[in-house]
Amino acid sequence: MKNAINTLMDTIQDESLLYSNDRLLFLNARQHKSIKNLNKDKITLQQHFKPYENDLINSGFNVTPNIPTDKKSYDTAILLVPKNIIEAKYMMANAIFLLSDGGILICSADNKSGGNRIKKLMQSFGFQDIKQESRNKAKVAWAIKTNPDNKAIDKAIENGSIQMVIDNKFLSQAGIFGWNKIDIGSEILTHFIPDDLKGIGADFGCGYGYLSKFILSKNREIKTLYCIDADHRAINCCKQNLTSHICEKKFLWTDLTQIQDKIKNLDFIIMNPPFHDGKKTNTNIGVSFINTARNSLAKNGRLYMVANKQLPYEDALVQLFKQSNKLYEGQGFKIFEAIK
Repeated sequence: MKNAINTLMDTIQDESLLYSNDRLLFLNARQHKSIKNLNKDKITLQQHFKPYENDLINSGFNVTPNIPTDKKSYDTAILLVPKNIIEAKYMMANAIFLLSDGGILICSADNKSGGNRIKKLMQSFGFQDIKQESRNKAKVAWAIKTNPDNKAIDKAIENGSIQMVIDNKFLSQAGIFGWNKIDIGSEILTHFIPDDLKGIGADFGCGYGYLSKFILSKNREIKTLYCIDADHRAINCCKQNLTSHICEKKFLWTDLTQIQDKIKNLDFIIMNPPFHDGKKTNTNIGVSFINTARNSLAKNGRLYMVANKQLPYEDALVQLFKQSNKLYEGQGFKIFEAIK
């Protein structure tokens, strides 16, 4: 996405696409040195991923995790187009819905993450006379909203909204990790989570709530469960998926690669930590999750985690916990139990 934001901001400046008094919407916004030049009083920034939201807030902006709903309220709508096609159509359709007639839509993406399809997507919503630039292995396209295809817009918003998935067992939304399936690693982990969990625990990287729902259905003595994720959409879905469970539930939208001093003395943690930064494998993310887990557990607290078999987490677990056991290896995954 770095190439996309660079290409986007360079093109906006070179083509003079923004005016100082424009009411500006930036969906899936990311921090960039040029953003500081935008009128803070006229801009709405939306970002649902906590680390990116933190970057924007640290630059002095107000940020909302939710897409606004005030139709035709913006003169310009900017979108960093996500890779998932359903999510991409959903966010573009929302941008168009929120854009005033005669307003300008500006979209950008890396070539390998959907940049080559941006123009076609805009055409599918009725846009014509689309201009496009290609730089930095990314593309940016822009056009005026004149006669949009409202049926296509409504359909894309419907398809990308929160919906029932997996035989109507869970609510989820396109863009959330594994949004419409049960992750294989998480499913394997369920076979090794004991049924004697109790007290206060957490699901690190809870997603739409598959693992949380599983442990609450099997462990009746859990008093409080923290469900934590960096994706605000995931937190919303998880909250709805756990309404039938009566224990105390706390839902936190936060970045678990950072130590969480407010989450202490947990009796247990379960997790399937992410290991990608964009398209690149980044084991530092999982190691950071492990470090945060250790900091959050009470003495003798237990961690249960799954990881892809090629990821070298053993050393971190040995260094940070008094006891670490590999419970299983197979099907491309490893299951660990660690005790603080």
